This record gives sequence, C-alpha cells and structure tokens, in this order.
Amino acid sequence: MTQLVSFLNSNGSPFIVNIYPFLSLYGSTDFPQDYAFFEGSAHPVTDGPNVYYNAFDGNFDTLVAALNKLGYGQMPIVIGEVGWPTDGAISANLTAARAFNQGLINHVLSNKGTPLRPGIPPMDIYLFSLLDEGAKSILPGSFERHWGIFSCDGQAKYPLNLGLGNKLLKNAKMFNISHLGGVWLIRPKICLM
Repeated sequence: MTQLVSFLNSNGSPFIVNIYPFLSLYGSTDFPQDYAFFEGSAHPVTDGPNVYYNAFDGNFDTLVAALNKLGYGQMPIVIGEVGWPTDGAISANLTAARAFNQGLINHVLSNKGTPLRPGIPPMDIYLFSLLDEGAKSILPGSFERHWGIFSCDGQAKYPLNLGLGNKLLKNAKMFNISHLGGVWLIRPKICLM
C-alpha cells in the first residue's frame, strides 16, 4: 500500500476511496442509525480531540490518518463511490436515500471538511449510482440493484438539490422506451425493475 500511495503522489494523482455508511448499518445491528446520516448523532464517536457526528467523516478521517502516518497527509482524496440504496433492505428506502444523499451534498458544499481536514472537503465525490442495475449480483444483498438516483426510465426517484440554487433533479428525457408492465425496455438494452 505504501508503494501505491508513493506512486500516486509522485504522479500528482489523488487517492480514490469508496465510503458506504449504509453497509456499516446493514452489517451491524449495533450500528446507530443516526450516525449513518448528517443531521447529527446522539452517538458521536470521540477519537482523542476529534469528535465525529457521522460515519462519513469518521471513515474519511480514517484514510486521512493512514495517509498522515505514511507521510502523505496532504494527498488529495476523491470519493469514488458513495450513496444509499432505495430498496432491498430494511434501511434502504426512498426517504433514507434522499436524507443521506442530500445530507452528503449539503455537508460537502458547506466546505466544513472533517476534524483532520477542516475546511477541506474531498476533491471530488461521485454519487453511486445514476441508475438502478437490474442484472447486478444480489449476493451481498437485494439492495445491490437499487442504488440509482434515477429509475431506469430516467425518472428521478426523489427530489435532490445538487447545490445549484433551488433547482432539483429533473427527469431525464429518454427516447426509444417501451413500457411493458414492470419491465422497461430501452433499445438496445434491457433494464429490469
């Protein structure tokens, strides 16, 4: 790992990490649900002088601490995947997905940063996923097919403000779509709901 981080640094590349508080909640009955979101938590985690009110900041700073220990504490960090599913598990629903994703967007746009990187949000963040993936393996859980912020016909699943004033996501204009009951056929590909 040290060689990889050194290589990234010598080439001016960021470190890319995926952070999924949903998976922590899904995987442990002891994980406090409010800690997975951004509204504050009745269960903050204290690490020395640093207090974490949400799992995202805690996970992010775990990486920052590891990079600091290797001597690369200022390396830019990109969040390659982060999001919340809308179905397939008890805590996977439209309300939770909207609360998490909107909370994340608001948190990042506030430029608050984290305890170990105050005032420095991640370089870039990629919400996972644009569309549901009806053919994705459900071995980890049924939620794996339901990360999309749009349904496969291009309809926004819930209102989401990406920080562009009062504008919310708009439905995508999809062409060549046939509606077949519970299945959407998008030529030339098939997307199952």
